[in-house]
Amino acid sequence: MGAEGRQPTMGWLLFSPSGRIGRRLYLLAWLFWLCLTGFVISRMFANQGEDIALAAWTLGLILCALASTASTFLLTVKRLHDIGYPGTFALCLFIPVISPVIFVALCAWPGMVEQNEFGSVHNGPAS
Repeated sequence: MGAEGRQPTMGWLLFSPSGRIGRRLYLLAWLFWLCLTGFVISRMFANQGEDIALAAWTLGLILCALASTASTFLLTVKRLHDIGYPGTFALCLFIPVISPVIFVALCAWPGMVEQNEFGSVHNGPAS
């Protein structure tokens, strides 16, 4: 059974550059990271008077920020694949003025209906 027949996993969705994802999955994955980061920040504020707990939640925020940055970059690569563009355009996310515009465009722009060089429609990695 090739890669096309396998069910996509959360590891593939969040941390793999191969394949394609649609607008809904892209937005939901971004919201996941936003909620997780917001939760960690709220725990930091709740533990301001406790040094050890605050240090632990600060470390959690650093780890969450690193994971979410890598993941959102890889999500953007897959979203670009869905609309037929190479993943290298995802580097535009690191340009502050352009990144919000790119994000909104990727959430609104429909993917290609037919299979392209990156895989079939919203169905995981290409074989």
